Amino acid sequence: MTEFWRIAQPFPGTSEQNAIFAEEHGWDGLLFTDSQHHNGDCYAALAIAAKATKRIGLGTGVTNPYTRHAAVTASAISTIQVESDGRAVLGIGRGDSALARLGLRPASLGKFEAYLADLQSYLNGQEVINNGYSAPIRWLVQQTSLNRPNLKVPVDVAATGPKVIEIAGRHADMLTFAVGADTKRMIAGVERARQARETTGGAAETLKFGAYINIAAHSDPALARLASIGSVAVSAHFSGMDKAVREQLTPSDRAVIEAVTRDYKVDRHGDPSAAHIEHLSDSFVSRFAIVGTPAQCVDRLGALLEDVPLSRVVFMGNSRGVDPAILEEVAKVVSEEVLPLVRG
Repeated sequence: MTEFWRIAQPFPGTSEQNAIFAEEHGWDGLLFTDSQHHNGDCYAALAIAAKATKRIGLGTGVTNPYTRHAAVTASAISTIQVESDGRAVLGIGRGDSALARLGLRPASLGKFEAYLADLQSYLNGQEVINNGYSAPIRWLVQQTSLNRPNLKVPVDVAATGPKVIEIAGRHADMLTFAVGADTKRMIAGVERARQARETTGGAAETLKFGAYINIAAHSDPALARLASIGSVAVSAHFSGMDKAVREQLTPSDRAVIEAVTRDYKVDRHGDPSAAHIEHLSDSFVSRFAIVGTPAQCVDRLGALLEDVPLSRVVFMGNSRGVDPAILEEVAKVVSEEVLPLVRG
């Protein structure tokens, strides 16, 4: 059965409200972004959310391998796992806005894969060598010795390009595609990841799949577009960072994504009034995202789920700087008019 999660920015003072909304409106989980120059701290937000809820899953959407050492990340998310009674997931990618605001590029493929290997070792209570010194996370080992159930946090890799998909296949518990609503690319990615898993001696069926998709619904499609277009630009920009990804696109979509990437302003990340938004034509948005009336969103999402074996869909929708009343209204429409029908 497919789970449906929301993603939110952990602005201080809003984490509890976001968590309660997600749980009361039937969502299966909530992810907080990790971008220190734009938001508050994701782990502080997750701790607050863990105590405000009883049912929903909680995780990062997503962290990166630069701003925290693997031991720090493992200790932080394992703390959330304990405080939430086993509801945590660690979402991680190569890095985007959190690194750009530090003048850094996304992690190299080699650094990312090495980080994932260390991260999984720490989460399993194993020793990792750093600068000649070998040590596990001691409190985590002690918790493991007590046979605490569900202590190991699943690692979920956000992937767009073929190389990261293969890395996820080798090291992750879950792979969540960041390719928009592109069914063909997801199907190809599933096969690629499963093959990578098998090359390590692992069983292909142990790898789960999800998708980050920009989804917004309202009886007035213009409001749905306003609520989501900043987020659509973020996803398009992320897709444009990988040459291999751009080469997979149709000429028209490649032109849009290359223009967004060329003109993207990191200090206007997620802002619907930024100049790079102008490159997002209605035809592109209709293919790359699922935005429109509730009926249109139900049809598009239902068709996608029939074709791709997704165990989780993460609804991305919120633009920055939009009237909170509009965002809340669109969120309620998705929760009350899209989610129940897709589940049904």
